[in-house]
Amino acid sequence: MSMKSAKEFAVWMIDRFGDQQKGVYLTRGDIKMLSGRQAIRQDFIADIHAELTRHGMGMVTDTLKENYFLFYLPQQHWKQVADRYSQLPSNIHPIDVAKLSREG
Repeated sequence: MSMKSAKEFAVWMIDRFGDQQKGVYLTRGDIKMLSGRQAIRQDFIADIHAELTRHGMGMVTDTLKENYFLFYLPQQHWKQVADRYSQLPSNIHPIDVAKLSREG
């Protein structure tokens, strides 16, 4: 098996799992086996994620970097569903960046 680049692996995953609306997860061992790589570095995962975002998908890992999650990126902005946060409380004010630069 030849080693796949991040772009090739991303395209391969889209072809295989793109119809899974709820996403899938792969283990570190799965990615090593399927990509033909001996080791999985975080820059490889970041490159896969960057390629996937072009197609409306993403890939992240858990904190132990043992499971990798392939998912569709949300299409809905948070303010469209954040009814309880639609009005900021009166004690929260935006930061005046211009004022900060004058003071600093």
